[in-house]
Amino acid sequence: MQHLPLPATAAEDEAVVKKLAKKAEWTAHEADWLTAYQTYRANGGSPFAVAAHDFGPGVGQRQYDLYDTRKRSGDLKRMRQKAGLKSCPVCGSPVTGDLDHYLPRDLYREFSIMRANLVPACRHCNSGVKGTTVHGGNPRRFIHPYFDTWAADALWYVEIVPPFKAATFQPRVLAGLAAPRDQIAAFHLENVLGTQFHLSMATEWSTLPGQIKLRDPVLSLQSVTDQIALELRVAIMSKGTNSWQAALMRGIQTAPAAIAHLRQEAVLAVLP
Repeated sequence: MQHLPLPATAAEDEAVVKKLAKKAEWTAHEADWLTAYQTYRANGGSPFAVAAHDFGPGVGQRQYDLYDTRKRSGDLKRMRQKAGLKSCPVCGSPVTGDLDHYLPRDLYREFSIMRANLVPACRHCNSGVKGTTVHGGNPRRFIHPYFDTWAADALWYVEIVPPFKAATFQPRVLAGLAAPRDQIAAFHLENVLGTQFHLSMATEWSTLPGQIKLRDPVLSLQSVTDQIALELRVAIMSKGTNSWQAALMRGIQTAPAAIAHLRQEAVLAVLP
């Protein structure tokens, strides 16, 4: 969940189609293919405006297969290994190194190798967690890291649900997010965070008292509150504004009872 610059210009993406169209098997499809690319960009990849095009028998499968034959090419390899990413731009996990099709290629095969439709992501996001889901009814859709510039802003927090000894964790959209961004962000969170997110939150939560005890010799409510604020700043700098760690610290900040629990656990923590 972050904003990224487009990895290729319209001309660069279209040049790939034009080069393919020099081969007889693709020539007849060039105009419709380019029109599909132009519609995608004009509408920011919105599934409410971009419809899959039927290019005829067998063509869709060949378009689908193009990604498999090109995924280790220089352009896509550089996207997959994009330098400077602090966390997954799709879900906020601390892992990167894969590519995810914003509009799934199972349904939108003409965008299989369109770089504007390929987003650096973690393996979890590219392993089918979204499946063929593209929206939840207008305006509920996934955040597009290239076209939704507002994805650079803080969007969410993690609610820590008592009992704190066995807490559960619920992703929540930050209050005040303007419509329809609030619904888009809510749909995104509902559909990209899976089991690994909950396991990671449980680990972070259970180990946090020990970390606080190491860093805070006072262990008053105020000093622990200040420590959580510091942890949030560190998470933003090291992992990103909408990383899992930053969202967890935002959630703790909004819950005085959670801070009181962390303080009590820190006081009782036994350090090696």
